[in-house]
Amino acid sequence: MRRRTVRRRTVLALGAGALCCVLGLTAVHQVGAAQEREAVYVGARVCGTCHQGAGMGHQLSRWLLSSHARAYAVLSSPDSTRIAELSGIIQEPQESPVCLGCHATGSDAEEWEMDPTFFIEDGVQCEMCHGPGSEYIDAAVMADPEAAMRAGLRKITERDCLVCHAEKGSHVAIHNKPQLDVGAAFERIAHPTPEVPSYDPVRLGASGPGGVVGPSAATSPTEPGPKYVGVFACAECHDSPSQGLQFSVWRMSRHARAYATLSTPAAYETAERRGLEVPPQESPECLRCHSTAGLAEPGVYSPSLSKDEGVGCEACHGAGSEYLEEAIMRDSVAARAAGLRPVTEETCKGCHESESFDFAESLEKIAHPTDRAAEVVDAPAYKTPINLAISPDGQEIYVACEASHSVVIVDTGSRQAVAEVAVGRQATDVAFD
Repeated sequence: MRRRTVRRRTVLALGAGALCCVLGLTAVHQVGAAQEREAVYVGARVCGTCHQGAGMGHQLSRWLLSSHARAYAVLSSPDSTRIAELSGIIQEPQESPVCLGCHATGSDAEEWEMDPTFFIEDGVQCEMCHGPGSEYIDAAVMADPEAAMRAGLRKITERDCLVCHAEKGSHVAIHNKPQLDVGAAFERIAHPTPEVPSYDPVRLGASGPGGVVGPSAATSPTEPGPKYVGVFACAECHDSPSQGLQFSVWRMSRHARAYATLSTPAAYETAERRGLEVPPQESPECLRCHSTAGLAEPGVYSPSLSKDEGVGCEACHGAGSEYLEEAIMRDSVAARAAGLRPVTEETCKGCHESESFDFAESLEKIAHPTDRAAEVVDAPAYKTPINLAISPDGQEIYVACEASHSVVIVDTGSRQAVAEVAVGRQATDVAFD
């Protein structure tokens, strides 16, 4: 899986004596590391193996239905691009350390700090607030709050939320929204373990936590033929600007939340009316249309497929194991021969059975072409001044501007810009010889 990680950079501005102290501390840390395990990120789905089901308040599904789960994907929007421009960010928002710092868990983590089950594309997930979970994720540890805290579990406070939810001028300029009421927001994202569920799942056979990894128990595929591999395999290629940021377009859609909606009281009411004997998220009848996993029989899926992805790519385009290689996908004939299906009206009507369903209108809503034409926006361009120097005669200030790739000359008397000189790419400093 491609990792959009930002390597940590350490800047040393120390004297020789101080540097020796730092190196000494590092050595001690390394000795200690042999005795203590370092916590790593495990991902929301690992948390979901326990934190799901009516007995746990459907906590994973509550997260999937929240804006936090779409925090990374929203960086693909035109508004995010405009905010980045106003902030002087010259990268794609999904590649910018500044944006990812608040929009994606573990964005500054190294490769070794992430288990294969962890994906930055999951946005603001459990471990963003509660800390890397590898050392407290065990059920026996989590059952003891003090042991879990010792193992690295953090309790979130309203003050912690303000690290990201502080008012930012560039965001206000585009969204024009009032400052977030953190107290009210804290209540909205609350996910306590209920003593008594707010709806009665007993008649539907719900008895407690339920895992979500794989359509059933995760096993290796045994049957010959194409296998379902899950949306993150598709995201390897289909979440780049050259591919129209298609994964993020899907993540922002209702299809991505189709499984999670089966946890709502409305879904349970529908299940009762239809006489189902199991909870909606375990019902083959419900999963058939609310999860790619509902289409897969044991033996024809890879362990990477998860119920919680909802209606993923393969629900429409067919099991992807045989056509997901880039060389095959670049050849439309070869891709179709390997199982890639075009989406037709019949594809959608397999689940959207209502007579009022408008195929053309719906297809336009979920469109995800590879060629996304750049939107021309008449907005102020921030030049990102990053360094300056005063001319030897004191009459002018030369300002290196990273985003505009220029040096702006300011008259010290009038404090007005009198000239701007293009200097190639990303000017970072200026000096006089």
